[in-house]
Amino acid sequence: MMTAEALGLLEELAAEGVSPWWAACPEEQPPVLDAVRSGFRGIRMAPGTPLVAVRAACDALRACGGVVAVAAAAFDGADDPEAWVAAARVLRSGVDRPNLLVGVPATWAGMDATTRCLAEGIGVESTLVFSVRQYRAVLEFQCAGLERARARGMDLAPLGTAASCDLGALDAEVNARLNGFSGDAARELRDTAGLATARLLYWQRETSLAGERWQALRASGSRPPMLLWAGTRPEQVRSLVSWNTGHVMTTETVETAARGDRLEGDTLMGRHEQSARVLRELAQRDADLDDVTAELLAARSAWRYRAAGLIARMPAQRPAGPRTRYPSGQAAEPP
Repeated sequence: MMTAEALGLLEELAAEGVSPWWAACPEEQPPVLDAVRSGFRGIRMAPGTPLVAVRAACDALRACGGVVAVAAAAFDGADDPEAWVAAARVLRSGVDRPNLLVGVPATWAGMDATTRCLAEGIGVESTLVFSVRQYRAVLEFQCAGLERARARGMDLAPLGTAASCDLGALDAEVNARLNGFSGDAARELRDTAGLATARLLYWQRETSLAGERWQALRASGSRPPMLLWAGTRPEQVRSLVSWNTGHVMTTETVETAARGDRLEGDTLMGRHEQSARVLRELAQRDADLDDVTAELLAARSAWRYRAAGLIARMPAQRPAGPRTRYPSGQAAEPP
């Protein structure tokens, strides 16, 4: 059972529009119903979890509008979008629940597969997102998939989309690069990459949602894409609060975070300019986020694929359809 303080934190997060997700790791397996009763509104289950357990989790969360995410497994076909689509079809067919999100990495093959999955009515969590440029591409491919689903006459309301950023991995990689620099400025930049990136990802999501394509999808019943934070340290939980975001946490993380101060409202909105300055300072110290993203994709994937040049190609390769137009009427870049 979770402590009263931990349960109170989950309630606070939900009141701020933040969806608490339970990271169902093998070392920690409380009953799913207990997790749902505690206030978790999403569950990320490990690859290979028995399908009967995934179905039970989906059923437990449907009443409160929650979702379950499980990673697909393309293995040797990691460079082939069709391999990811095939793996997603197998998982979706085996679970057969509308609130399942199939986890697909935000590589080029994975993003192409994301569009195809959504076009077939398969909800997707785009994983391994680490930079604004990468996330902009993810949003484009998710948008294209939802547009294709709409063109096929599908109901968009139950079709979920999410993207997750492992902030812990991002901070660790950037901190390792900063170790080569001395001085107060370098020390002060430690542990800043994750929060700065989260704020810029949120800015990108909100800016994109103001564009005509996403507005049209919303008018057709589509839910806005969710942003998930994973790998967060307990002290970071209160720094990552804003509408339609989620924290993927173990109960241990929740318990530790609950010992801190109360939430202080939205901490992501309107912070993009300051965050962009932080990333520019990091880039001057061998921690350019596009390079870091390519490194993390290569290091954290459970397969081998060609990471070189992946990020550099992203602006030039987009799914079919017009570019997102922003309120100014221009095709905007992040700050």
